[in-house]
Amino acid sequence: MFDPQRFLGLDEMGLRVLSWRRLGRPDGPGLRQIRCEPDSHDARWCPSCGAYARVRSSWLRTLAHVPYGDDAVHLLVRVRRYECVPCSRSWSDDLEAVGAGRGVLSVPAVMWALRRVCLDSMTVSACARLLHVAWAVVDRAVRERGMLLLGQADRFSSVRAIGVDEHVWRHGAFGDRYVTVIVDLTPRCDGRPARLLDMVPGRSARVLREWMQARGGEFTRRVGVVAMDAFAGWKQAVESVVPHAVEVIDPFRVVQLAAARVTKVRCRLQRDATGRRGVKGDRL
Repeated sequence: MFDPQRFLGLDEMGLRVLSWRRLGRPDGPGLRQIRCEPDSHDARWCPSCGAYARVRSSWLRTLAHVPYGDDAVHLLVRVRRYECVPCSRSWSDDLEAVGAGRGVLSVPAVMWALRRVCLDSMTVSACARLLHVAWAVVDRAVRERGMLLLGQADRFSSVRAIGVDEHVWRHGAFGDRYVTVIVDLTPRCDGRPARLLDMVPGRSARVLREWMQARGGEFTRRVGVVAMDAFAGWKQAVESVVPHAVEVIDPFRVVQLAAARVTKVRCRLQRDATGRRGVKGDRL
């Protein structure tokens, strides 16, 4: 039996379920509406005089929550406005732990959408369709939350080894085609997957050098290994900013360079032995 209080994690959000219903066909995706209210008795005590306040009015705030299976989930939260009779002060339930600001998504739903877009390569349109909200709602929430997480300085505090590579970001005729991708290879030492740190427009020594310098002296002193391909620009940047770091060429480039050198030697021996280029059936 569906228990929204337990299955949707409403206890952790400080909400108490009043009722719920499911809309839609029984054999297809639907919408589950959960009526709930803040489960806190401390909100009724006046913060000024300490008197027990009365409920003056209430309204419903709709928040899209994490989907349950194929069903979208909307929380219909009853927000109460309190009034203190002795000091004539009024206030409302604090829902910052449920839905920040005036957002349409709950806090867990924002993190769910961020993980789907960033880790599972799900489109914003697909997330919006599963949540039963507009595309702009998910796009704005993912951007705001993502920029907030990117701005946390402590995400660089455990970096000991980085990997650098380029990626063709733009296929048009204008603007930088490439972005420089920097990943954290430190988790690989524990058997965990690497972690994306940043993507910077451009592909040059200046781009990588300025990015590493912007992280600060503590970061550059801590980095001991830099994995990259044979691009000379990145080698120059590493030698100028982190000269103590060990430079490692990624396995693909090692195999590619070795195979190219073997091919070059084979072609030279072919010309010395036969005086012509190799053809089908030649030993070399």
